[in-house]
Order: sequence, then C-alpha cells, then structure tokens
Amino acid sequence: MATVATIAEELPPNSVKSFKQYPFARRTMAEKIRVKELGPDKPEIKITQPTKEKRKTYNRTFSSNWFERKSWLTGCGTANALFCFPCILFKNDKGDPTWTESGQTDLKHLSERVKKHERSRAHMENCVKLAMVGRVSIATQLDDGHRVAVRRHNEEVDKNRHVLSKLIDCIKFCGAFELALRGHDESQCSDNPGIFRGLVDLLASIDYDLRQHLDNATVFKGTSKTVQNQTASVQNELLDCMLAVLRECIVEEVNAAQFVAIQADETTDISTQCQLVLVLRYIDRNNNIQERFFEFVKLPTACADVIASAYYWRGCAPFFLRARKKS
Repeated sequence: MATVATIAEELPPNSVKSFKQYPFARRTMAEKIRVKELGPDKPEIKITQPTKEKRKTYNRTFSSNWFERKSWLTGCGTANALFCFPCILFKNDKGDPTWTESGQTDLKHLSERVKKHERSRAHMENCVKLAMVGRVSIATQLDDGHRVAVRRHNEEVDKNRHVLSKLIDCIKFCGAFELALRGHDESQCSDNPGIFRGLVDLLASIDYDLRQHLDNATVFKGTSKTVQNQTASVQNELLDCMLAVLRECIVEEVNAAQFVAIQADETTDISTQCQLVLVLRYIDRNNNIQERFFEFVKLPTACADVIASAYYWRGCAPFFLRARKKS
C-alpha cells in the first residue's frame, strides 16, 4: 500500500496512469477533492491512424481541440489513447471498457463513439458522482433538516410538558389544602388575583421556562378559570383529567378489595341543587381502611325512588365491575 502510494505521488494525481496504480476509490476525501479541482489530465497524445478512402491513403492524427470540446475527455501519453475522466474514476461493469481500460484509439469513428458514450447511462451517473464529490448530497441535507426539525419539535414538547406539570402542581396544591382556584379579580393589574394565580407567579419568578411561556404564549397559558378568559376550557380540562385519573385509581383499589361499603347521602348545595354524595369505604391490599369520596350525583328531585335508583346505578357500579372481572 505504501509502495503504491509512493509511485502514484510521482505522477500527476489526475493522470490515467496514477488511477491505474492508485485507484480513485482508495484515495482520501482530500485527495479526491484535489483530483476534482485539477480536472482531466490533458497530455500530448500522438495518435496516428492510416486511412484509405477513394484510392487515397492519408494519416489521421489526434487534435488537442478535442479536450476543449469535451470537458470529460482525458488522455494517457504512455498508452497513446483517450479515456473518459468520470468513468475511469468511478468505473464499474456497466460502462464500455474501451473508455476505462484499453482506451480509444480509433480516430475514424471517434466522433460517433463520443456521442454514443455521452448518452450512456453509466457515463451520466459517473458525471453526477464526480459533481457531488466534496458536496453534501440532497438526501443527506434532507435527512439533516428532518433531524433538526424533529429535535426542535421534541425540545418544544419537553418545554410544554414542563410548563404543564408546573400548572398541574399548582392545581394539586390548591386541591390538597381545599383552596379555591378562582380569585375575585384575575386581571393582570389585580392586587389579589387569587391563590392559584399567586402560586403560578411565584413559580414563574424562579422558573425561566414558565416565565417565558407566560410572557410569550398566545394560545394557552392556563392561569385563569374565568369564562371570559380563552384558557378557561383548558384549565377545566386539566381538572377533569385529574379527576378521571383519581377515579380510575379508586375503582382499581375497590375492585381488588375484599370488603367494600358504600355511603350515600342526599344534600343540597348553595344553588338549591339536589345531589347525592357517594363515599366508598374499603380495605386495601395492605389491610388499611380507606375512605374515598367518589362523586356528586345530581338528582332531579329528592324523592326516595330517584335516590334509590341513583344509588343503585352509580354506587353499585364498582361491585358490578369487580364481578365481571372475577367471572
């Protein structure tokens, strides 16, 4: 390998003879780019071909103007033959071997053979390969662009999840201490926007991503529960999702319990709406007694039939679910 490289270095790096001793495919990228910059080697070619036409005999000689007419044409002064520069660099079994191995010496049919070779698929593919040497392919550029877009999307998703987790933590804090989410005045200039808004502002003062979101977000901020605010439905959806998760956990524990008691009572809220309160009392897997509020069930009236029906269909649902699982 070292001997071959030394011999090739003594020759012009873009000469046909150097490619035969040190193939283009084995060269480094820097060497390939150097060959591309130099272009085809154009040595003095002394090709003479005796020709006889109409009882006249004369000699055809190669003209160096061919190198100017065909930029891909190269020659070998040792073999006194013409070669295709792109095809000898990326030679394969598909191309005409006379343009890569033995060389063209037939001057009489040179013009038609040049045209035929230019239209060949192998020649056009090799020209494209030579043009792409040292450049990033379109496919690679598209892949890089796609990777950048995916990375930016994932970063944005992670940032949104971080902001959402902080808002959920504030809601959980208010729920754990039975604090109202809504304030009396939730406007930006309010001195007392409420506990939830105060918690969000406190976290934003120590969390840069949350502060950036509150300052720049135009669609969802999740900082108000009032009907006038566009984010009211989003915050209500967060509350509904948290409620659904809690109910799933309670139902899962009830289904695994051996003993379950249902407590139900009718009450009336401040708007005089009659409702049924359902509380589940059971022994969990660790043999600890658990008492969980499950839901409020709105009742059209406070008569005994309506209360009994609501108790049967809503309060006994966990038992039916457990029975179906065990069967």
